[in-house]
Formats: sequence, structure tokens, C-alpha cells
Amino acid sequence: MSKGIAQTDGPQLLVRGELAFTDFYLGAHAKNVTSSTEDGEVAALVGIRKHLAGLDFSASAAWKRAIDAAPGSDANSLEVSGSVARSMGRLTPRLSIVWSPDDLGTTGRTIFAEAGASYVLGKAVVASAAVGRRHRTGGLDYTAWNAGLSWAPYKRFTVDVRYYDTDAMADPDQPYRARIVAAGRLSF
Repeated sequence: MSKGIAQTDGPQLLVRGELAFTDFYLGAHAKNVTSSTEDGEVAALVGIRKHLAGLDFSASAAWKRAIDAAPGSDANSLEVSGSVARSMGRLTPRLSIVWSPDDLGTTGRTIFAEAGASYVLGKAVVASAAVGRRHRTGGLDYTAWNAGLSWAPYKRFTVDVRYYDTDAMADPDQPYRARIVAAGRLSF
């Protein structure tokens, strides 16, 4: 799932590496994508994470490249993102924005803004929900929302079960339809 919609017809494998230097980091990722314009995506990124005045800020810039891009579609894209969050006890509200001047595929300029919050239910369980709006040149505009639970039974392993939906009136086989997604994250 990305920006509230599915990126694959089946399971997605996303591999990400990162090197951190104080507040700054360099990273890269690769993932499979089911699309008429590409078979996957790789990206290199640079970012910053900073805690200041009780707020958690993050920002990054990524150069994305489509794997096996279809003729006539954009194979390269710049994507800039930023977010701010504030912990208030067990509750953490968050605002984020993702912008691209010319996205991958046949879509032009895009912007996705999302507001959400998480709430710590117990030592290893967190509930969260978010709603976002995406505007795209040459693509469908939509509102997306999600809600779910994350469980971290071990320090470096997290399982997330989440409901996703959008307001897009699309064929039920399209990436905009409602779905329940289970995800696992293992970090080293």
C-alpha cells in the first residue's frame, strides 16, 4: 500500500536499507509493483529526522526509478516528503505531505496530504488511523483512509493489520477498493 492504494495484485516485498549519521540518513529501497507502466521500483533517498521543541520532524527527498518502464511513461521521478508529530502521553497526532513534480508512469504532478494519530494500547500494541487526500495531474484524485493495530512482540519485529479504503468509484479489481492488509516488518 502506498498513499492509500494497493501497489500490487498480491504480496509486496519491500527491502530498505539505511545509514544514519546523527539526524541525517542515506537510504535506498526496492519493491515489486503491479502496474501497466512498470514492474517494480527502486529509489535512493536522503533525509533528516529531528526532535525539536517537543515535536518530531522528518523530511526526505527520493529519486525513484521504475523497473521495466513502459514506452511513453516516466521512468524517473523526484519525490519530496515531510512530516511532523507530537507525542502527548499515549496519543501521537501526525501530519505528513508527499509531493512530486512529475511522478512515475503517466501521472504528472502529485501531492498527498495525510493527517492521523496513533494511541498506545499496551506495552506492544498500538492502534492508529489516518485520512489523506491525493491530487494528481493525469490521474484520479481521491481521499483515502485506514485504521489498524500494530503488535511488536519483539524489539525488531512488528506485525500490522489494517483496513484501507478510498472514495474512488472504481472497478472492484482496481487498487482503490477496500481491503484488509497484514504486514510484517523485520529490522536489523
